[in-house]
Amino acid sequence: MKMDLNKPPILFVCHPLTGHLTPTIKIAKHLVTSHHKVYFLGPTAHQKRITSTGATFIPLRGKADYDDQVYYSLDNPVPPVPDYYSRNWKERAMVDVLKQWYDPIPEQWECFKLALGRVQEESQGKKVVVVAEAMFHGILPMFYGAQMGVGIKRPDAVVGLSVTVPLIRSKHLPPFGSSMEFDRDLTRAGETQRKWEIWKEKTVAYKDLLNMKLIEAGASRGFEGVLFDGSQYEAFDAFLELGVPDFFYPRTDWPKNFRFIGTIPGEGPDRPALHSLWAYDLNLNALAGKKIVVVAQGTVETDPNQLVIPTCLAMADRPDVFVLAINKRVLTPEFQLSCPGLPTIRRLVDHASYDKVLPFADVWVHNGGYGAVQHGIANGVPMVIAGEGQDKTENGKRLAYSGAGVDLKTGSPTAEQLGTAIETVLDDPRYQERVEVLRKQSQELNCFKAVEQVVAELTSVDKETSESSHEEAL
Repeated sequence: MKMDLNKPPILFVCHPLTGHLTPTIKIAKHLVTSHHKVYFLGPTAHQKRITSTGATFIPLRGKADYDDQVYYSLDNPVPPVPDYYSRNWKERAMVDVLKQWYDPIPEQWECFKLALGRVQEESQGKKVVVVAEAMFHGILPMFYGAQMGVGIKRPDAVVGLSVTVPLIRSKHLPPFGSSMEFDRDLTRAGETQRKWEIWKEKTVAYKDLLNMKLIEAGASRGFEGVLFDGSQYEAFDAFLELGVPDFFYPRTDWPKNFRFIGTIPGEGPDRPALHSLWAYDLNLNALAGKKIVVVAQGTVETDPNQLVIPTCLAMADRPDVFVLAINKRVLTPEFQLSCPGLPTIRRLVDHASYDKVLPFADVWVHNGGYGAVQHGIANGVPMVIAGEGQDKTENGKRLAYSGAGVDLKTGSPTAEQLGTAIETVLDDPRYQERVEVLRKQSQELNCFKAVEQVVAELTSVDKETSESSHEEAL
C-alpha cells in the first residue's frame, strides 16, 4: 500500500482482548487504505490479524503480552487467581482490573516508549499521532509526569478510542455496575452522589494499586480521581466513542473532548452464500420468507447451555423461524452430546462473520457484549440480550433504554424467557423502528471518516498556529 507522505504516521495501542482489538484493528485497516503509515503495538497472539491489515506490527512483551483466549479458558493451567472461574461476575471483573489493567502498566509503558521511539525515528521529523484504545493503561504514565526517555518526545496528538460503554462519571448516573437507574432530571442527585462516595471508599485499594504501578513506571504523581470516573481521559486531545448518541442515556455532562463517531460499518450480506451448507440454508430460508434468528454464545462465555441451546428450543414450535446458532464449541464431542433432539429448523456453526449473517436476521440474540451490540446497530437488527459480567449489564440497560431490543437481565435465561422475548421483538415493529434510527445515526456519523477527520484536525497547520498564539497570549 502506497503511503501519503503528507499524512501523519499513526501508532495504535490497544488493550489485548479480542473484543477491544477487533474494532480497533478495523479502524487501523481503514487508515492504511487511506494511505496513512500505521503501526500497531499489540499482543503476539493477534499478530497475523494485525499484519493482514497492512499495519506494521510491534509486539507487546512480558506481562503486557497475553492471550485472552487462554486467560478466560476453563482449561487455563494458570488462572488469574485460583478460584477465578467460580467467582461471580462482579468479583471476576475486579480481578480483571488488577490483572489486565494495572499489573501490566510498567511493562506496557516500556513497550509504548520503544514503539513510539521507533515510529518517530522512522518518520524523520513528521508529526506522530497515537490512537490509544481507552483500556490500554500503559499510556497513563505519560499523563502523570513520567519521562519519555532519551530521544523520544511526546506524541504530537493523542486520541482516545473507547470501544465499550465509556467509564466517565456523570451526575445522572451511579458508578458502573450499580442497580440504581439513570436519573434524567437529577431528582435523585443526592443519592447518586452518595453512591459515588460509597464507591470511592470501596475502591481505594484499587486506586492505591494503580498509583503504585504508575510510580513504578516512572510517574511523578498519582491518579487523584475515583476509580472509573474517567478523569484520566481529560488528557487526550480527543476522546472518541464508538457508538451513537441515541443508544446512550441523554446526559448533559459529557467531557469537552468527547464525541460519538458511530459504529464500525457492516460488510453487507454474503449472497448467494453458497460456500457452505449452513450458509446455503440461511440464504434459502431467508428467500422463502422465514423469520431469521441469529444467536451467538460469544468468545469468552462458550457454554451452549447458557444461550444457544435454549434459543433453539425456544423456537422449536415455530416452523416459520430459522435459527442460525454460532458457538465455537459446536464441533466438540461434548457439544454434540448436549444437542440431541434439537429441532431441525436450526443450524449450528462454530464460526460466522456477524456482518455477513446479520443482514439476513430479524432478531439478533447474544450475551450483551458491546461489540455484539454495535454489530446489531450497524446492521439494523433488533436484539435480545442475556448476559452478565464485564460490561454486559451496563450494555443491557442502555439497549432497553434505547428501545432497540429486550434485555433479559440474566446470563442463564430459560427457553421460555427467550421465546417470549424473541416473539415480542418479532411481533412489535417498534423495536425494528428504533434500531433503524440508531443505524442511520451511525451512517451519518461515518466512523472511519470521523477518525480521519479528527487526526487531520489535530495535526493541521491551523491548529499549530492557534496553539502558538494561545501560548504567546499566556
